[in-house]
Amino acid sequence: MLHQRAPPVLAAALQPISLLSLMLAWGCVISSSHTAVAPPLDLQITDPGLLGSLDIEWKPPPNVQTSNDCTVKYKCEYRNAGDREWKVIFTRKLKLRVGFDLSRTAEVKVQTLLKGWCTNDVEVQSEWIHATFRVPLQGKLESEVQNFHCVYHDWEYLKCTWQPGLLAPRGVNYGLYYWYEGLEHTVQCDNYIQDHGINMGCMLQNLSQAEYKDLSICVNGSVAGTSLRPLYATLRLHNLAKPSPPQQLVVSMSAAEELRVVWSPPGGQTPPQCLEYEVQLAEEQREAKAAWASMPTQVETAFTISRANQSRVSCVRVRGRTNSFCADEGFWSEWTQECFSVTRKEVKQLFILIPVILGLSSSLLIFTLIGQCKKRSPAGKPLHTLVGC
Repeated sequence: MLHQRAPPVLAAALQPISLLSLMLAWGCVISSSHTAVAPPLDLQITDPGLLGSLDIEWKPPPNVQTSNDCTVKYKCEYRNAGDREWKVIFTRKLKLRVGFDLSRTAEVKVQTLLKGWCTNDVEVQSEWIHATFRVPLQGKLESEVQNFHCVYHDWEYLKCTWQPGLLAPRGVNYGLYYWYEGLEHTVQCDNYIQDHGINMGCMLQNLSQAEYKDLSICVNGSVAGTSLRPLYATLRLHNLAKPSPPQQLVVSMSAAEELRVVWSPPGGQTPPQCLEYEVQLAEEQREAKAAWASMPTQVETAFTISRANQSRVSCVRVRGRTNSFCADEGFWSEWTQECFSVTRKEVKQLFILIPVILGLSSSLLIFTLIGQCKKRSPAGKPLHTLVGC
């Protein structure tokens, strides 16, 4: 078989290309070897006894250099076993304290992030390092309190309620304990809600320092000779806020004959800038009960009803809740107590016509009676002497 040689000119052109490719490939190998980063070391989870706030700690990876041009950060993801999504924290520290539900296994993973001149300004991620933690559980699951529910009223006080566990014996004594960052130790509730002498809830006040932090709570029960399962919860107060209804709702007619609804933010400590409102209009349904129609939520404290829609509106009400700028979720307030009826044009016209109709009817009746009296009156006898006229 004959092998054809490439022309001298083409061969000369291919040599620089092959050399460039070899240099690029070798550069990639060198670059990748220099930018690989190791995961953190010795990941540990410890319980400081703060009702679910656990300490996560690790050591930096070996041979990692940190300078102004090349930084090392860590990505920490954590959750309770069974949760679908991980919570994420980026930090340069080697220790964190985060909240968990101690009734379930705590899961944590951490990786190293390296970026700067040493990586050509490309973020390099290490492998993950994993750790888990679980406290020894006491008592049966059915002995844990049930229907645990908390509401942060007007950003002033937290009200938590619960029901006894299915297997809780009679005479059980429940206690609620809480902790948030800033407290030196856990604190017990000092204002319980009782039912027949049993603690069924708790009122906590002066929690402004706990806002936008993890509030760790434990509800435990004790009775002689029986172990009960404690309930652990991590709360965020701003996501449990429920304001009072809006105040001073006023309905008026503007110069352009538009119906204007105005109200004031509710009382309490709820930040006015953290509120959004829902307006509902009741549309008259003749024989059927009025149907409420919701308007899009808004942050303004006024709403205008166009002239064309006034004839269908019979009532207006408003409620509020914490908006998405201040919380991930929250509870709607109750509706405004008063239902301000709207006077429609047809009703006004009816009230104007009624006196006119009554006046005409009275005049016609009087003339009819006078005519009848004249017919019955004998000739030459005055009308006032006739009985009944």
